[in-house]
Amino acid sequence: MPPERNPSALETLRDDPSERRTFLRSVGGGAAAATFAFALAACGKKKAAGAQIGGAGVGTAQYGEGDAGIVNYALSLEYLEAAFYSLAIGSGNLKGRPLELFKRFGAEENDHVKTLEGTVRSLGGTPAPRPKPSFTLDNPNTILATANQLESIGAAAYLGQADRIQSKQVLAAALSIHSVEARHAAVISTMLGQPISPDGPFARPATSVDVTSQIRPFLTA
Repeated sequence: MPPERNPSALETLRDDPSERRTFLRSVGGGAAAATFAFALAACGKKKAAGAQIGGAGVGTAQYGEGDAGIVNYALSLEYLEAAFYSLAIGSGNLKGRPLELFKRFGAEENDHVKTLEGTVRSLGGTPAPRPKPSFTLDNPNTILATANQLESIGAAAYLGQADRIQSKQVLAAALSIHSVEARHAAVISTMLGQPISPDGPFARPATSVDVTSQIRPFLTA
């Protein structure tokens, strides 16, 4: 007989309207609340004993157990994004508005790193090791395309873990960061002349297996 599974924060909020209202006030509405609504709808549609959203649970155990593992998984992605912005700015191949935006986005990714490091420690875990990045930064278009890809991966990764998170505080942080990653991707898509919402009216979650595969080209062997 399989062990009893504790309900996720999303499931608890789905079943308790009073807690849900309090939670929505805590995330401040806006994009984070919209992400919550989408994740909540997906949570309500899945079978109780079935796969999690997108099978997203597969693969995060290497980063730790429970919420600490999920946060460390997200932290490893934020380390990669923060390193990318730093290296892109230092390459000397960005000027004008792209350079201005990269400085802003890089600062925000570093804030995400600090927040997630603190969250991991508060959960009794140890922050994941920083990955060793490998990026091609020889021209502005390549840099912008890489930024778009990394931000899109990050947004999908957060959404993919939403219905596994046990702590409401961790869920609130994940939804807030997801919304920022999505905004970054939208701005960069506009600069590249690409659709702002390539997945249509609903954001698409990504499994940790898919995310790991997608970031592999940006890591040294």
